[in-house]
Amino acid sequence: MKVLIVDDEPLILNGLVKIVGAVAPAGTVIREAPNAIEALEAMISFMPDVTITDINMPEKNGFELMEEARREGLCDRFIVLTGYDEFAYVRQALRAGVVDYLLKPLDKEEIASLLGRVKGELPAVSDSEYCRHAERLMAYIQTNYMDDLSLDHLADRMKLHPNYISSLFKKETGDTFVNYLNSLRIREAQKLLRTQPHLNVSEIGRQVGFDTKHYFTKVFKKYAGTTPGAYRDGEQGES
Repeated sequence: MKVLIVDDEPLILNGLVKIVGAVAPAGTVIREAPNAIEALEAMISFMPDVTITDINMPEKNGFELMEEARREGLCDRFIVLTGYDEFAYVRQALRAGVVDYLLKPLDKEEIASLLGRVKGELPAVSDSEYCRHAERLMAYIQTNYMDDLSLDHLADRMKLHPNYISSLFKKETGDTFVNYLNSLRIREAQKLLRTQPHLNVSEIGRQVGFDTKHYFTKVFKKYAGTTPGAYRDGEQGES
């Protein structure tokens, strides 16, 4: 199991790492981050099974961290740290779908029990099952990349947990689900721009899964380094 711990107070963060390290299930790997921005960066390579996060942090708070991590498919299990005088945060956290919350000061037995429950919810799969899941998933995306795909959609379709799919993607492709999907869509768009001169940019964007021309152009420029129109003009100029 992989656990990411996020808190902007160094003493508390160090204490959390020690406590979790002492009571977490055997084989647990722990990483730490001093704020939400560094936590999101760490998630891209670490892909935690669960993130333990404070709520009150500068720049991005814990709720913003959870929202962005879920949107990018980086983590969807969270344990929120809160004080006795912050119960309004607890209610908001529960509505946000966190696994649970921990009150400060922390209780070792409570943390041990909660992490044990998370560990029990993680899928246990053999190598052959993993390979089969990977093949099914990649084949489905190659065929349906133009549809409105999300981790939740794939999880429901494949009957797998979203976090498992995130980890699978990272292991198979070295990339996140969102980056992989966008890269695939842009490669297909480039093919259409080269071979289908009768199709305008908006139509090509729709054919590869983008609802609007503006968003298609934005993503295309991010991954291709230029706009769809400039890419097409450049290809035509070289031919």
